[in-house]
Amino acid sequence: MKKIIFIIFLASLFTAGQLRSQICCGGGVYDIAVLSLNKKALFSAGYKWDNFNGVWDSGSEWIKTKQTNWQMTPSFSAAYRFNKHLQAGVSVPFVINRNELAGLPSSGSGIGDVVFSGRYEIFHEYSLYTVNKKTKMDEKTPYLAVTFGMTLPTGKSDDKADSEIDITGKGFYTAMLGVSFIKTILKNKFQFGADLSWLHSFSKTYNEYYNQPLTNSFKRQLGERLNYALTMNYLINMKSSVSLAFAGFVQGNHSIDEKSVQGSDENSFGLTASYTYYPLTYIRLTPLVKMNFPYSGIGTNAPGSFLVGINLVYYIESLDD
Repeated sequence: MKKIIFIIFLASLFTAGQLRSQICCGGGVYDIAVLSLNKKALFSAGYKWDNFNGVWDSGSEWIKTKQTNWQMTPSFSAAYRFNKHLQAGVSVPFVINRNELAGLPSSGSGIGDVVFSGRYEIFHEYSLYTVNKKTKMDEKTPYLAVTFGMTLPTGKSDDKADSEIDITGKGFYTAMLGVSFIKTILKNKFQFGADLSWLHSFSKTYNEYYNQPLTNSFKRQLGERLNYALTMNYLINMKSSVSLAFAGFVQGNHSIDEKSVQGSDENSFGLTASYTYYPLTYIRLTPLVKMNFPYSGIGTNAPGSFLVGINLVYYIESLDD
């Protein structure tokens, strides 16, 4: 069976903090769009270019190549804050594939998998509280949130695609549950964050493969997946900041007809560096660079690659804060 090469990367979103909210918005690299406490909503337009710099051969050996294929993904996101604790967002990507592989079409494109996510914020950094009718600021409690989400298989996967170049999505409904933690080390200067999430993909029945009918249908399910991310954010001044994120995943064997396929487990990690410029309190521009490093064998979701991207965010600020 041919192996799918597809990567979804959701850029880390950071924003300058103000009184009664954290320096950065509280999100890791797997969040769609995250709002700080003084923001009511946002709209985001992004673009990334991902150059895959190698392939796995049939013996699970990594072969580095000068260039085999690349992927361009414009995306649009939005988020809305319902109250102090609850917010939700949605991201819609459009995937454009190109390659230089013999025997395959040179291009393919289509809508990717639409992702919905939300978070329930238990604690906020620098929250105000009242003691004996005096207002004080809590400088000890970190930011802590429970995160959740759902990925819809709106992209074209390996059952409907004519070839690998046409693949724009994984083809599985996927549920996510996790936790997000942030602690400011130096107020208005340096912040550390950690995100951990568990993803469960629901099984899917294949009646065709690469747009060809199958004599015998089969049921496939992706393995349980654990995402992790560690981020560091440094606020240069009130109009610019830099960040570094280390993130990856570990995923178990997938199964076919409820039987585990040995050797199909996957894991990978990457480093992302970004710079954020805030010309106005309601606008943020973030260019970023990411390196993905291959770790496991054939079947890996995230092969080695070099990614560059840019994100433009427009905020609607809360008038009640």
